[in-house]
Amino acid sequence: MKIKIKKIIGERIYLKLLEESNVTREYCDWLNDPAVNKYLTTKESTIDELRQYIKKQVQDPNSFFVGIFEKTNDLHIGNIKLEPIDWKNKKAVFGILIGNKSYWNKGIGTEATKLICDYAFKKMGMEKVELGVIASNIPAIKSYEKVGFKVDKIEKNVIRQGDKLFDKIEMSIKK
Repeated sequence: MKIKIKKIIGERIYLKLLEESNVTREYCDWLNDPAVNKYLTTKESTIDELRQYIKKQVQDPNSFFVGIFEKTNDLHIGNIKLEPIDWKNKKAVFGILIGNKSYWNKGIGTEATKLICDYAFKKMGMEKVELGVIASNIPAIKSYEKVGFKVDKIEKNVIRQGDKLFDKIEMSIKK
């Protein structure tokens, strides 16, 4: 099932499906910035790789990949996704990136997370949204808890970052 939306509108931001035309130098720079990609599996990208990635996401019926845009100026400031989506079991895996550092620590991630979870439950028929987060990413964990995510499991020392091992926290929210 492929999702078609115009916009999911929040208080300060809106979410909309990403298209290849949303690939910009600034977007690519987010993924190449060590401060931005610190908690991502992707540590670098080219514009061509980004275009291919978005094209793949748009065509994948088990992916809902949207951009986060500021309402006042339509600036693309990050991405949020549900992938993979397990339609049969009505659950999806959540991921988020606020790439524009000017929008960090302003509650944008929390607002975007609320918007996509509400959409997942009310419009997509999901019953559960799951995520995995490195234990050292305290701001993300606090944001997820504000939205209502609960810790399901902690795996000790399974994520390597540099020469250190960290715990992986698995969280979920139910309808």
